[in-house]
Amino acid sequence: MRFLDGGAMDMDKGSAMAKLSRYAMVLVLWGFWAVPPSFSGLEQNLSTPPPPPSFEADLLRIDGNRYVVKDIAGVERQVHVGKDTEIFGQAKAGDRLQLWVQPDGHAQTIIIVMNGTQ
Repeated sequence: MRFLDGGAMDMDKGSAMAKLSRYAMVLVLWGFWAVPPSFSGLEQNLSTPPPPPSFEADLLRIDGNRYVVKDIAGVERQVHVGKDTEIFGQAKAGDRLQLWVQPDGHAQTIIIVMNGTQ
């Protein structure tokens, strides 16, 4: 920095540009951090639940609105069946089923893969 004839200060052009570019870089980085990703559509993806998992199992018995099934790993499970459950065919004990079940244990869809009498 030096004084000019009129008493005004003159900064070296190199140091002034370096300070300006540092401030500009800080503002640019802050802008990337502060601006939410509103155009990426992430909020839409988070609001739609993932499809329920599917598994194949043998129907052991029907207890009211519960199907007791044994999956191919040998694990016995109880699955809730409601009015909104899509069931393709008339399931009975001994049938092999393909089930789409929500995390809370409610069946969304049940398809008979193989009849138990075959």
